[in-house]
Amino acid sequence: MPHYDYDKDYPFAAFITNLGKYNEGALVGEWVKFPTTAEELKKVFERIRIGAKDDFGQTYEEWFITDYDCYVDGLYDLLGEYANLDELNYLASKLDDMSQDEYERFQAAMEIGDHTGSIQELINLTENLDCYDIYPDIHDHDDLGRYYIEELDAMQVPEHLRNYIDYEAYGRDIALEESGQFTDLGYVRDTGDSFDEVYDGHRESIPWEYRVTVTQEEQEFLDESAKSDMATDLAYDMDEFFRQNDPQYAAEHPEEHAAKEEIYENLMAGRISTLDAKLAALGQTQEDYLPSEIEKFKDATGYEEFLDVDPQAIREAIENPDQSHVDEMLAFAEQANREYEAELYGQQAAPTPDDRETGETVRTPRGTFYVTDMSREQMEAAGYGLHHQSDDGKYLIMGNGSRAFAIRSEEAQEHAAPEKMTVLVVEPMKEPYVKEIAPGLHSLQAEVGGDIATAYPFSDPVGLVCNDEGKLIGLELNRGLRDEHGEIYDIMAGTFLVVGLSEDSFTSLTPEQVQKYTEHFKQPEQFISLNGQIIALPVEPENPLRTAEMTVEDDYGMIDGVLNNGRRGEELEKAQGEARRTTPEKKHSIRERLAEAKRECGERKPPDKVQQKKPPEHDL
Repeated sequence: MPHYDYDKDYPFAAFITNLGKYNEGALVGEWVKFPTTAEELKKVFERIRIGAKDDFGQTYEEWFITDYDCYVDGLYDLLGEYANLDELNYLASKLDDMSQDEYERFQAAMEIGDHTGSIQELINLTENLDCYDIYPDIHDHDDLGRYYIEELDAMQVPEHLRNYIDYEAYGRDIALEESGQFTDLGYVRDTGDSFDEVYDGHRESIPWEYRVTVTQEEQEFLDESAKSDMATDLAYDMDEFFRQNDPQYAAEHPEEHAAKEEIYENLMAGRISTLDAKLAALGQTQEDYLPSEIEKFKDATGYEEFLDVDPQAIREAIENPDQSHVDEMLAFAEQANREYEAELYGQQAAPTPDDRETGETVRTPRGTFYVTDMSREQMEAAGYGLHHQSDDGKYLIMGNGSRAFAIRSEEAQEHAAPEKMTVLVVEPMKEPYVKEIAPGLHSLQAEVGGDIATAYPFSDPVGLVCNDEGKLIGLELNRGLRDEHGEIYDIMAGTFLVVGLSEDSFTSLTPEQVQKYTEHFKQPEQFISLNGQIIALPVEPENPLRTAEMTVEDDYGMIDGVLNNGRRGEELEKAQGEARRTTPEKKHSIRERLAEAKRECGERKPPDKVQQKKPPEHDL
């Protein structure tokens, strides 16, 4: 690290200010030392409320730089109030990585004004310091002439004639020839090397390690890239270790590249338990290098043990279900899911007015406010107090000193006519039923047990409202959604609602829609995965045999209380035959159905070419 002015350990700092709050008359900002990190800058933005909402629900998005503290000579005047933060961090990082010699050449180039018109040019200057030589002890033309004659022997001059040489004139000629200049740091000359433009001024040209304003999509890409890099290094090291310590491995994997690819794929897919077991069999403990590196990889990638299922174990479960560990695996997964769900709900924060906004606004003489469906008690618990009441008395305006929302007054709610919305409730393993619910987000959330998501798989003006995290938290799979070919492209998890659609909101279903979608979702389903394919198994209704027998009874024809004596033999036989025909066989276990499905798949002739179907667009 170079020695900056005033013995600072960073080249410059910027005071980043919330532009929205500044326009409101408040200076809300914070000093940031460069170079910095994306994580640190994110915390700064949170503290100065970039991304937060104002009293009217508008998001503070813009910022600017109010001031700089610079400890690099000549840099202050090149830094503007709307400078690119990624660019600033790029420059600061390059400065911080310099040696003292490199920094002095940079400062000398800054002094002569070479490639110093913008931050872009300064960044390129840091990449081309080999283009400059600096002579710290030469400060004028006379020094330069003497250095070339006496030190470099550029001219052979007898000793007795040296007092007659015009060193200054000679030095002036050299400086003109070399395009050299004198600075406070000494004489600087151009080495003649080509000056390359490394940075073209576009953000995409800034290396990832210097970017601090990373979008969510970019962060996901970085996380995946980092995961891939870790997996690549681990795969290489593990392959080398196995070859050195396991002769059987070397015999089974003669092709090194293919072996490393296999280990890499297992790591990326989260199939790590077999690798752990193999290392343990070779005497490796958690203190050894490879097991410890695998643990770091697990921590960095969010490894979930209950998802680490050996494909061989799955094959054994299908072929020999009674001798497999399917029950143990399922029990482990269910327990892990319960623990995860409990942890998830335990971490959920109390609702805020932002979370419960209805999308409506209320205008009062004191401003326009967003409506939230929280109660007065909930608002007060969240730190909001009564500010004023709307002129019509229907809304209370509640604020916390910096923000304000409108809630419906209790008196107005008591006199309001109750509104209901007719929906179809579809629960797992049950037939659909009609229910009247209150309109609004809160009622929908209560029915599905959490935040909602909506899908629109039908051409009719209806939607499916489900739990947004149903699959994530392990809700029971319910009904399959099928394309025009009858193939499943998605599965609804947990209880969902069929609701009507108006131009801008949810509404009641019509009687025709109720009838249609009751029939559509009438059959409950169970789902299994076989050879990468989802198979839906209809859940059979209860045994109707008893009902059929009671239907064909002729009570008035009973003799001494004995049933089945009332009808003629042929009628009875016909009724019982019909009952047996419509009565399902004994419900098979999941294992039996897996085995049956496997046999059916084995008997099918494989198609010549499997075409991947694109499912209809939907938003679950």
